[in-house]
Amino acid sequence: MGKPTHPLDESDSSAPVETTPSPQLARSLQATAAVWRQVKAEFGLLTSSEVAAILGTDPSNGKYVSSKQAANEIVGVLRGRGYLFPGFQFDRDRGTVLPVIARLIELAHANQWDEESLILWMQSPSTSFEDEARPVDHLRDDPDAVLAAARTAFEAVW
Repeated sequence: MGKPTHPLDESDSSAPVETTPSPQLARSLQATAAVWRQVKAEFGLLTSSEVAAILGTDPSNGKYVSSKQAANEIVGVLRGRGYLFPGFQFDRDRGTVLPVIARLIELAHANQWDEESLILWMQSPSTSFEDEARPVDHLRDDPDAVLAAARTAFEAVW
């Protein structure tokens, strides 16, 4: 029998496994959960049926919303067995998706940012805006500024 090729291949099932997160990780997880609660309270985290209704199609047509997401036209986050969609990306009066959303998704993907990270970034205060507001606060009134802020954040080299 040869040597293991990966350190995890040689496991000692009797060795204790660390299951308690560090205080720093615990605080980070709590902060992230708080942001998701804020998104839900302020904008709603919508089901596919709710999104379909906003966009003027049959709410039972889940494939319509899935196709919008697959085409990178709307941003969603997997929760449980399905996706939820932040309400901030929709113009409910017109029954449309804000045009800037597809451009933000494209920019995020081009820089290896996933959709969850994009949503969290849009909820975070940014020095790219004079009032250090969140990008989400400028989606409607200044989408070009949001795109510029996204480029700065997504393309940053550390």
